[in-house]
Amino acid sequence: MKLEIIMFNMSNWREWEKGVVNRNRHIFFALRKNPNVSRLIAIDFLPFTFKRAVRNYYEGIFNGLEGETIYRDLTNQVKKLKKEEGLAETYVFSSIDSLFSPQRFLDKLIQVLKKINQSGNQSEPTRKIIWSYFPMFVEYFDKIKADLTVFDTVDNWLEHPSWVKQKKRLEENYKIIAQKSNLIFTVAQDLANFFKKSFEREKDVYVIENGVDFFHLTKEIKYADKKLEKIKRPIVGYIGTLEKRVDADLLAYLARENQDKSFVLIGPLWPAFAEEAKKFRKFKNIYLFGRRSYELSPYYMQNFDVAIIPHKLTKFMKSTSSLKLLEYLSCGKPVVSVPISGAEKIGHLVFLATDYAEFNKRINQALLENNEELKRKREKYAAACSWEKKVAEMLRIINYQLSIFK
Repeated sequence: MKLEIIMFNMSNWREWEKGVVNRNRHIFFALRKNPNVSRLIAIDFLPFTFKRAVRNYYEGIFNGLEGETIYRDLTNQVKKLKKEEGLAETYVFSSIDSLFSPQRFLDKLIQVLKKINQSGNQSEPTRKIIWSYFPMFVEYFDKIKADLTVFDTVDNWLEHPSWVKQKKRLEENYKIIAQKSNLIFTVAQDLANFFKKSFEREKDVYVIENGVDFFHLTKEIKYADKKLEKIKRPIVGYIGTLEKRVDADLLAYLARENQDKSFVLIGPLWPAFAEEAKKFRKFKNIYLFGRRSYELSPYYMQNFDVAIIPHKLTKFMKSTSSLKLLEYLSCGKPVVSVPISGAEKIGHLVFLATDYAEFNKRINQALLENNEELKRKREKYAAACSWEKKVAEMLRIINYQLSIFK
């Protein structure tokens, strides 16, 4: 029995095309390649503010994706992507109707699903799965007929500073998710505990930590960045968005204590973090490169001598699973990190630091002790954590649940 998956995304397709890389994207693309999945329907981030609706309209409707138009009106568009050998039939649904009314969007979704069924090519019976990453929209429960509902909990949005204004709505929605989802996946044990302690949901909650696109990160990239090539080594590197989770004081401390090293930061600088970033931007051995595409990310990581995760140890960080940790290890790089969730299990491969002085010490230790044997061990560990394996584990759990409900 094949699976048809309707996925509520925490990003939109255009963001993925521009280089936004998150668990949601990796899982979606791994599902596209899985032979047990015959159809995927991606629902772009559903706007609930006017600003986000304008962005969605421009990126997803006015300036829509390439592909066959299955449905289009003033506030919605559905595209069927070009069929590729070995990939599931894929549709992308962009809408701003959720801004006006959840019911209005649901009515449109029901209409769209009928059109997709009419235009699609399903040669055998399927089981329909609703799979969500987006806790801001839960009205599909009891409204859209499905064989199974799955919620994949990437972070605890209640603890994220960007979602403070939506806290009450999120609390209500997490309660609904805990009560009504057939399955809940989480990236960290802290999140599983959150559902247990806050909502008494313990059954069918599974911790599936993040994976890695190992083959992408280890491939040779025929590219050269002249700016990077001119920078003095050793290079201590970070790749990721420069935002509030980053410890600006730690970066400033490291730059000041290591004038013989260059600190290369790859990723966009959020406007809300610009003022705090002044603490480390003033140092001449700090280099900001801005956003680089996901396709080029292996090139930059492969040019690091040491990779770092200089994050603040907040309550929010306990509910996360670092993508970049496995990405660094895939490139064989020594990693110095604060004790983020999950890192304690691979402490033999990662240099962990609980304060600024220790972090600085670990960077020097990582440079001194690095060798080919350690590099191979890091790569071997990362290779065993592919997204395909994570998805296979998720689908085994899903198929077991479907066999119970059959």
